[in-house]
Amino acid sequence: MLMTTLQSKSPEVLQVRMANALLLLADGLSVEDVAGLLFLDEETVSGWKRMFARRRAA
Repeated sequence: MLMTTLQSKSPEVLQVRMANALLLLADGLSVEDVAGLLFLDEETVSGWKRMFARRRAA
């Protein structure tokens, strides 16, 4: 049941997971570590990191 919740594609769940990932990255954790801790693909975490960096630069 918990994994089903984590795998939800609802905007609310995705937003919370992205925020958690970005905060962990800001604390200095690697993409690989964040992906492992949050049960995400490294590609997903990298994509969120790039998206956040582009938004900050705009």
